[in-house]
Amino acid sequence: MKTIKIILTLFIITIAFSCKAQQISEYSTKIIGTWMEENSSYKLVFLSDGICKEFENSELITTYNYTIKNESCKNFQASNTIYLEWVDNEDNKKTCFEILNITDDSLSLMIIDRAKNLFFNKQ
Repeated sequence: MKTIKIILTLFIITIAFSCKAQQISEYSTKIIGTWMEENSSYKLVFLSDGICKEFENSELITTYNYTIKNESCKNFQASNTIYLEWVDNEDNKKTCFEILNITDDSLSLMIIDRAKNLFFNKQ
């Protein structure tokens, strides 16, 4: 009986990790493209090579290296959470976002250390 419980537990953990990896892969694909913040001239362009370009009024502000992950981001960790982490190429400042939702045409992020939500539409 004890063996069955251990096998079942390992099976559930394996499925959970597999689903999370699949979700990260899906988010990594969906995020590629140009995203305009709602009612704003603020724009993010995510490239497939892990680069994100930040624009305001069509002027490049800065460039980031980004990753999408489910592990701790700047010591923030919640179960079943996917994070977008980016590092500023100029000053190496790291910023963490919780990905609240991503679809083919909308992106919702929360800046974790400010608890501020951002809403974007894909262009």
